[in-house]
Amino acid sequence: MSAQESKKSVPIYFYYLTISKQKGSKDESIYDISKVIDSLSNMFTYVIGKDLTERKKDNKASEKVIWLDSVKDLKGGNYDLIFKSAKYNHVRNEIDTETMKELGTRKRQQDGDEEKTHLCIRHSENEMRFLTVHESNHYGITLNGIVEYLNEQFIKYNEDCKDEFHYIISYDIMPGEDFLSSIKKARTMSALKLIVSKDDIKDDFMGFAGRTDIDDEVEICIKRPKGVKKYPDNLIQAYFKENQKKQNSKIKRITIKGTNEAGKFEIDTDLMKMKHYLSVKGLTITNEVDSNDFFLRAQEFIDEMRNKQ
Repeated sequence: MSAQESKKSVPIYFYYLTISKQKGSKDESIYDISKVIDSLSNMFTYVIGKDLTERKKDNKASEKVIWLDSVKDLKGGNYDLIFKSAKYNHVRNEIDTETMKELGTRKRQQDGDEEKTHLCIRHSENEMRFLTVHESNHYGITLNGIVEYLNEQFIKYNEDCKDEFHYIISYDIMPGEDFLSSIKKARTMSALKLIVSKDDIKDDFMGFAGRTDIDDEVEICIKRPKGVKKYPDNLIQAYFKENQKKQNSKIKRITIKGTNEAGKFEIDTDLMKMKHYLSVKGLTITNEVDSNDFFLRAQEFIDEMRNKQ
């Protein structure tokens, strides 16, 4: 396989995006989703029309600059968005990992590496909210960060363009399948973790390091029995029953990784949001996600989901 054809396994999460009237808005008209879509499209056009220096948002807390880099309006409330970010104040000595030759520092404090984060927004007829697919990129932008950015841009758009409709964006997690139902569809399981309170571990193990600053929550990794592809159903059910106790549950959270007919999966009792992995082309040299291929694969999976309903 050539470098141009390298593949990346990209995690995506699903959300519902709601666009509602801003508090204090003098707009007393009946909520009309078509007008919402018009304002959203106009706001995107307004943002993209700015110079990058005006378009960026400097998040000083995370020392990261973010901006909307491109918008493809597919019409009818459907959009493909690319956000970019760059973390600054992160200068380190560099080294050639093949020759181990030290290269020194080659970045300035204000220099940052560009990271892309992809977002698909989809609207179905007669729906009052939007299906949203967010690429989970550790070095990119969270959905919360994107929504905060867009809400700030909506306010500036209203101020500059005098749009009579003033909106604010919020989001909700799109829940995945029921935890136990998801487990039944697993072909293999590679990891089972229990998150518990350190106070519930009543032995000398916690004192081995002679430290008191251990996190309040501790991960326990359960080893899979030899010769089997999955953890026993009765074991998982017992853990889940303990986790679901409304009071005094010793298991705070359960996470399981494995494979099913759709590929890799990961479920979490605390964050039962819809998650999927896309196999996407990686770009030469940077190995970043190929944007065109990402949007193509994401749309294929969205269509697959809709056809099952």
